Amino acid sequence: MPDAWQYADPAKLADPEAVRLLLQAAHLAHQTIAHALRSVDPEDFATAPDWPAVLAELRGALAAVGHPAGEGTS
Repeated sequence: MPDAWQYADPAKLADPEAVRLLLQAAHLAHQTIAHALRSVDPEDFATAPDWPAVLAELRGALAAVGHPAGEGTS
């Protein structure tokens, strides 16, 4: 979805706290993936990182900017 930003609420994108949450979540996801690629046995890649925590932070950040991917539990 190359235009994911179009699904966010423009007013919420202007909120510094929402942007902070989005950047924090992106950074956590990046760091988690980079660490897993460097340090985790490929056979354990799906379970070694705390993917539910990464997903929860990303979902919360997307909700903060009004993106529909921030809704629900899937």
